[in-house]
Amino acid sequence: MQRALNRQFKADKKAAQEKMMQQEHERQEREDELRAMARKIRMKERERREKEREEWERQYSRHSRSPSPRYSREHSSSRRHSRSRSRSPHYRH
Repeated sequence: MQRALNRQFKADKKAAQEKMMQQEHERQEREDELRAMARKIRMKERERREKEREEWERQYSRHSRSPSPRYSREHSSSRRHSRSRSRSPHYRH
């Protein structure tokens, strides 16, 4: 009887150990999958930011090479106008 109990105890102990090892293995696999997914998400995000940056640079360089005459005229006249206001002692709001 004691021998049978010892055998059953050892079998149960071995089964529990195998179950724990299987659970640990599954946990490791899930972690690996999550890491791979996170890496993929970071890579896509990096590609998206790079694409946005390239698009911004393309638009910015296009504007900086040939600025709109309307913009530059408005910008310079408003700067001149505001500068003259601040220097004029007789100007009131």
